[in-house]
Amino acid sequence: MTTEEKIYDGGSVTADLISERYAEGVGPIQEKVKSVGGLSVRDYFAEGAMRGIVSSCPRVGAGYAEAIARDSYTLADAMLAEKKRKKDL
Repeated sequence: MTTEEKIYDGGSVTADLISERYAEGVGPIQEKVKSVGGLSVRDYFAEGAMRGIVSSCPRVGAGYAEAIARDSYTLADAMLAEKKRKKDL
């Protein structure tokens, strides 16, 4: 793949968070807020894959970092492709 080819990243990750604040005379107030992180869905999937890979490795050293990162994104790309395939059915 060339650097000019855009990698499908699934868009950005959003999460609904509950924020709690205290208002004078009212007490605690809970508000639902939407947070948009700097992660794409692809990054989020790769991070989950990386956690699984690292947790199952008896020894993870610096020599494995590139392979783990590459494998994590390979799994993330496969997950995105499957997600897109199911959506297109």
